Amino acid sequence: MAYSSAFIYVLQSAQKYISERYAASLADEDKYEQLRTYIDKYLYDSASQVEGMTFKELSDALYTEMAEYSVLTKYLGRDEIEEININGWDDIAITYTDGRIEKSPEHFYAPQHAIDVVKRLLHHSGMIIDNATPTAQGHLPGNTRITALKEPIVDEDRGISVSIRLLHPSRVNREQLIWGGNATQKMIDFLCMCLRYGVSFVVAGATSSGKTTLLNALLTSIPDNKRIFTIESGSRELSLVRSRDGIVTNNVVHTLSRPSDNPAYDISQEDLVVASLRFNPDIVVVGEMRDTEAYSAVEASLTGHTVVSTIHASAADAAHMRLALLCQKRFPIDFNTSLVQAGQAFPLVIYSHKLEDNSRKIMDISECVITPNGDREYHTLFRYKITRNELRGDKFQIEGHFEQPELMSENLKQKLTQFGAPQSMLNRFLQKGADYL
Repeated sequence: MAYSSAFIYVLQSAQKYISERYAASLADEDKYEQLRTYIDKYLYDSASQVEGMTFKELSDALYTEMAEYSVLTKYLGRDEIEEININGWDDIAITYTDGRIEKSPEHFYAPQHAIDVVKRLLHHSGMIIDNATPTAQGHLPGNTRITALKEPIVDEDRGISVSIRLLHPSRVNREQLIWGGNATQKMIDFLCMCLRYGVSFVVAGATSSGKTTLLNALLTSIPDNKRIFTIESGSRELSLVRSRDGIVTNNVVHTLSRPSDNPAYDISQEDLVVASLRFNPDIVVVGEMRDTEAYSAVEASLTGHTVVSTIHASAADAAHMRLALLCQKRFPIDFNTSLVQAGQAFPLVIYSHKLEDNSRKIMDISECVITPNGDREYHTLFRYKITRNELRGDKFQIEGHFEQPELMSENLKQKLTQFGAPQSMLNRFLQKGADYL
């Protein structure tokens, strides 16, 4: 909605009226239905009107401002929206799942208005943003992640800057990845085989490159009798529990880390990685490695557990460099030793990328081989080769194809065999250029 001066006056007067008489209805979500009654009572008693709005439209708009999330309300929870970016109180950009970015025609009416609404969003996860703590991360029910910055970190005349990511955990399956051109059947089959038969890997890429979507889709290939233990931070993006006729058929434990104002009560991803090993998991899934949990994940993989995760990095070498740097935060041994351990723990790196035409691709799947003298060698097992990249008008046109430059190493073949991969399955990946590439 567009905020006229008349509406702002009625809103501020109604808030003052209700806070003085019925303050609990503003603070207690269980009393929000009563709030509707109090808003209507105020409008009747004050005979307030706003030109161009019916009584019901005005009542609904006031309720949206007091109990919901103002101009953000209509965007939250929508399947076709991926992210809401508040660049400032008067600038809201909406990113859709098809890659479109559109500016909202509506915005807040002042910097403080934007701050007040974001505080209400953060309240759901018990997080506070104010002058003493001008940064905050929180979440809403339904897998929505919030990251907020306010002045003085952002300019005072902008008020606040916020990223609201709407996570859609079970929207894309393996077939859709192939149909949408993210990967080929052979690439997906190869990754599912590695996941099923004991090969730890990490999916690397930037934000919104499709890392977690890919991981979620691959994990649905795990048989029901195998135990999966997932560890995520803040909001749950993975959705793996399967049921039939109301009965859960597979074996999944989903967990979330829990930050606290008192560090003594923090439950970190690192704590949950350590706890997961007591659950006898077949696969440990760390939603994203960004801190000292990387060290525990590397240790878990090196001691024989299958661990998969995501990380913010580019292709294979950079991913292992990032892993080694994170491990150094927990245990600062010789950096080259950390690099070797990262390569041994996660011999496969999948690099996912969002291209300029908004398509997402697995750009390469690389294997890291540790030589007898401790060097790291990278072999590109699959990759997407761009053959044309043109800007026509304001749109990119990108063409390319997937190829299989190299075959898996003998070491990887032996590991898959040791963990039970049938020879007939392995044979499908020991030759290049199969018809389902």
